[in-house]
Amino acid sequence: MTVHQQISVCLQLIESMHRLIRSEKWQKLSALESEYNRAFALLKTEIDAADVQAMVRLEQQQRRLQRTLSLGLKETSAKLAVIEDASKRLQISSQVASTLT
Repeated sequence: MTVHQQISVCLQLIESMHRLIRSEKWQKLSALESEYNRAFALLKTEIDAADVQAMVRLEQQQRRLQRTLSLGLKETSAKLAVIEDASKRLQISSQVASTLT
């Protein structure tokens, strides 16, 4: 596989990971991340000076993905905190209601 094909594969994997993050399919993310890391490591071993700019762009895409992932995880954590709080309130309300009847 040529360097440009490897870069294309890496970019496709990054885009796939973006889609998983946006759809909050966290359980599938680690497999794609491992596949990307292998493809990226292989790419790094075969890159030459002419391909350095493509590699820089690829690394920028990777950093954007990491920021998107971080944001997605923070949003999910906030949602879980809200759900947990609502669950606790509901449980307290249920306990109060059962003592009144």
